[in-house]
Amino acid sequence: MLVAFALAVPAVMIQAQPNQSASDSPQGAWSSIQQLVKDLESAVQSKNLHGIHEPSMKIRAPIKTLKQHSSVLSGDKGQKLAAALKQLDSSITDLHSASDEGNQQEAQKALKEVETALDQLKSLDPDAAFRNIY
Repeated sequence: MLVAFALAVPAVMIQAQPNQSASDSPQGAWSSIQQLVKDLESAVQSKNLHGIHEPSMKIRAPIKTLKQHSSVLSGDKGQKLAAALKQLDSSITDLHSASDEGNQQEAQKALKEVETALDQLKSLDPDAAFRNIY
């Protein structure tokens, strides 16, 4: 039984690695950011302020990943992307704080800031920006 377990663990770890590398890619990070913002929108709209905590914490990693990758972009594209990510991060912090305070009105206001920051990112088209690089 111990031998079977010892053989199964590396197989599971090998299968998990492609998913991990996908989440470390700019495209994977961008996809995660979009999904997590949808989760935040859903939590605020359903007045489930406790539901904001998890996606607002999970979104930090893909934001950081995209920030790191933005340095390889040429011209001011990388700087604009980094600035938009910084704004998104800041607005996520505001939303998280509003949820911690149990303030639905502030959460709705902060969500609008998150959506504005996401729209700014969308206008920079991260998917296309990284397509020819990675």
